Amino acid sequence: MPTLSHYEAWPELPYEQFKSTQYLLHRITQAMGKLKLSAPFDPHWASVALWPTSLGVTTGPIYYAKGSYAIDLDLISHQLVFTSSWGKRKNLKIESMSVAEFIGAFLGALSEINVIVSINLMPQEVPNPISFDKDTKKRQYEPALASAWLRILLSTYYVMQHYHSHFYGITPSIGLMWGTFDLRDARYKGVHVPTEGDNAGYIRRNAMDDAQVEAGWWSGNDQYPKPAYFSFIYPEPAGIANVNIKPSKARWDNTLREFILDYDDVRTSATPEADLLAFFESAYEREAEKAEWGKDFIVKGEPV
Repeated sequence: MPTLSHYEAWPELPYEQFKSTQYLLHRITQAMGKLKLSAPFDPHWASVALWPTSLGVTTGPIYYAKGSYAIDLDLISHQLVFTSSWGKRKNLKIESMSVAEFIGAFLGALSEINVIVSINLMPQEVPNPISFDKDTKKRQYEPALASAWLRILLSTYYVMQHYHSHFYGITPSIGLMWGTFDLRDARYKGVHVPTEGDNAGYIRRNAMDDAQVEAGWWSGNDQYPKPAYFSFIYPEPAGIANVNIKPSKARWDNTLREFILDYDDVRTSATPEADLLAFFESAYEREAEKAEWGKDFIVKGEPV
């Protein structure tokens, strides 16, 4: 376990080595997040995000039977911690296992703290989804890589808090979106957008119904096999692909239709926090300019 004097805030996270651990973590966070669907719906699924903690991510309190329970994913001791307002507590170790093994233990742990619930066992927003209970392939879990993912998440969260504070409009709290497994900040203009075509499905028609700029970090996938930061605007204004943003290594990706800054370019920078904040802010400035959002949304992020 690293001490503060040896703490590495921007560690390496090679996708090929991490992807098995990521697969398991993604399904774990999906199981956690699905439990939050029992809460009243907030626009753009704002209420279902998982929130960063110093140890990992948490559901926060979930109302149940006149009380509440919570699940914390601890990526320092590598366990799920189930707690309840009626005093029941259960720990579940995270290790190499199949998703089917995990979901059985997960639902069993809920039962042990007297929470009897069911969830949709199909993962959302992933290619070729396999029902949790039928996903029997053993997934390797590497604790060191899971902890590295957490440190990047927390370092990114710190920078995103500064970015988040500069927007005066509609902006839900920064959170881990368990469907797409990314830490995201969303800014909304408050202008309804019809949801058609790819956005007509249940999830996206409740997420893409407002003009928005979204920015954040994800740890890679087979389409883009490296961790990266992103920023996109929707609807996409004409000419957005042709603008320049900061830092110099940031670029527009025509396949993803968003601005990209590779994590390794931040990690190896002499000024990672400043470079990352410049990416988020300059991408938003160009996106808002092209879409004619105006400048009234931007504030200093300080009390008056």
